[in-house]
Amino acid sequence: MVGIELDVSHHCIETAIRRRYNRTLSAYFNAGADNRPALEARLELLTAALESFDFSFLRRTYPELAGGGAHDVCLEADPQHHPRIRLNGVRL
Repeated sequence: MVGIELDVSHHCIETAIRRRYNRTLSAYFNAGADNRPALEARLELLTAALESFDFSFLRRTYPELAGGGAHDVCLEADPQHHPRIRLNGVRL
């Protein structure tokens, strides 16, 4: 399972995912053939999150995702490959 740690200490969940997407995309184009499958899996998960999450709802419902705190936030895929968030060890 792909798990992507997100830093929400200075930015909200949406910005954290967008930044991670941009860094991963850059790494994909600079990577050798061996690293591309793993980066592709990460890009797919990040893209799915950007396209499917209601970020306004997430920030409103979970203030920890609005940014500014030291919280453990991870983007994961469920068994059906849908993006899910784990916040401080709890799957949302």
